[in-house]
Amino acid sequence: MSLFIGMVGWFARPQSHSLSTPSVQAQGQTRLVLAFYYAWFNPESFGPGKTPFNPPQPYFSTDAGVIQRHVSEAQGSGIDGFVQSWYGPGGGNQTETNFQTLLGIAAASGFRAAVDFETGSPYFANNQDRIAALQTLLSTHANHSAYLRVDGKPVIFFWANWLLSVADWQAIRSATDPNYTTIWIAEGSNLEYLSVFDGLHLYNTAWSANPAGTAATWAGNTRNAATTYGSYKYWVATAMPGWNDTLLGRGEAAFVRERNDGAYYQTSFSGAAASSPDMLIITSYNEWPEGSNIEPSNEFGDQYLSLTAQMSAQYKAGQISAAAPIQQATPANTITPGPSPTPLPTNTAGPTPTPTNPPPASPTNTPIASPTAQPDGTIIYQVQPGDTMLVIANRFGLDIIRLYELNGLDESTILQIGQSILLGSTEEFRFADVMIQFPGAIARDNGDIIYRVREGDTLLSVAIKYSLTLEQLLEYNNLTDTAVLRIDQELIVGSLPQITEVGGSVDIPQPSPTATLPPTFTPTPTLTPSPTLPPPPTNTAVPLPTIPTPTPALIEQAVSQPSTIVPIFVAIVFLLAVMGALFLYLGRRH
Repeated sequence: MSLFIGMVGWFARPQSHSLSTPSVQAQGQTRLVLAFYYAWFNPESFGPGKTPFNPPQPYFSTDAGVIQRHVSEAQGSGIDGFVQSWYGPGGGNQTETNFQTLLGIAAASGFRAAVDFETGSPYFANNQDRIAALQTLLSTHANHSAYLRVDGKPVIFFWANWLLSVADWQAIRSATDPNYTTIWIAEGSNLEYLSVFDGLHLYNTAWSANPAGTAATWAGNTRNAATTYGSYKYWVATAMPGWNDTLLGRGEAAFVRERNDGAYYQTSFSGAAASSPDMLIITSYNEWPEGSNIEPSNEFGDQYLSLTAQMSAQYKAGQISAAAPIQQATPANTITPGPSPTPLPTNTAGPTPTPTNPPPASPTNTPIASPTAQPDGTIIYQVQPGDTMLVIANRFGLDIIRLYELNGLDESTILQIGQSILLGSTEEFRFADVMIQFPGAIARDNGDIIYRVREGDTLLSVAIKYSLTLEQLLEYNNLTDTAVLRIDQELIVGSLPQITEVGGSVDIPQPSPTATLPPTFTPTPTLTPSPTLPPPPTNTAVPLPTIPTPTPALIEQAVSQPSTIVPIFVAIVFLLAVMGALFLYLGRRH
């Protein structure tokens, strides 16, 4: 704990920033180890069919003794603080009362606590509610002696910040913290949010068989954003012991990352540490339904607390380096970077939190760069700013080793913007990773990705599922925020990148410039519900109107479908009258 107290005071920062032009500051790493913490459990939350692993004794999150035990266990394993999911101060929800208890216990133990602000909280009806909640947080909890501070500022993590647009967050921050007196950490892979937020973390990285490479990539992306937006951006690296959310009804989006007797945790933690983060966070201390907990269990005992203690000590002493990628085959169902805390029903009256599984690499406001199909059937991709081989492989669902082989490259390669990367052939290349981002959806031939509404779906839940803002979902589907979904309604939730063909279309024979008239079609009398069109008019040497000749089919159609044919006969009568007048006029002149 003495290390924590010393480190947070090493880097003094000016406390005033402009929302539009925050200044760049040089900062270092704190060596803090944090863990996501959940405070909405009761004994009914655990058991067969509910959690893949189980605690030795099911518990109430409202029990102060349980919170004390958790703090003691975490602190003994080298964890410096909990980041607890928080639904806001209103409604009597237990995330608020439990956080108050956590702060009191933390203060007495030399521990720290911060909130993970739940953007989609059932207690927030609109942005004004979010503003009010943040204002309350800043005027109360953030001033507590045990609240987590870095560089002298309270730290606030945000979950599902991508439910709102960047413009929404600009307005919220202007109303709550215009001078940047706190540190806001966004979640997900959309770097545009760093124009408002002060840092980035990825809640779930268990989809990656190479967590060290993933951490290095996103550390670089976050550091580069400091140049883009003109202020220091905190990188918070994620360590995970494993993952198993197959009991949560998430369908094809659910997957398992096996723990391999702690091997994955060691690889993930060391990779996170090697990315030189400003903070390192563990997902999670006790997210039991998603199987990412390190809290002692019937299945693993205190193995993961012991591993945490060992690796935390090495990390804080600067003695840990990235381990090799896990060689185990990637699970059949994987997802790209994205958050997925799963609130469960609690023993406190109030709205029941809704399980969600948004995937991050969330769709962003920047279109996916299009690969190009060559005449020989190969597909080429031009490197974009921020791309690495790992990023490209993840984006298009390709095996990273295969990608290196195709291009004769290795892990030491530094890509250049505009460099051509061979992705494979049109036969083997599919936008697999793009569709992995859209579990339960299908792709249309026009590139639209379609989700069919199911029972219980709402606009908010669909937006969360596919990492969209409500504004994006409404815009894609020409809906308003008052729209009511119906079962089996089709919603556009994204679009596939389109392959651009090069050289193929010019080799296709073009139509002759001389039009070929189709054969004349003569209607045959028949009984049919479809209207039979009369033959096209035929030009004659005399510039007189050409009259369609009534046929048995036309007469029969007029009887069966008078509403369609009556206007034709009215026109015929009119033309006959005009012709008669014309012939009479010509006859008199001659």
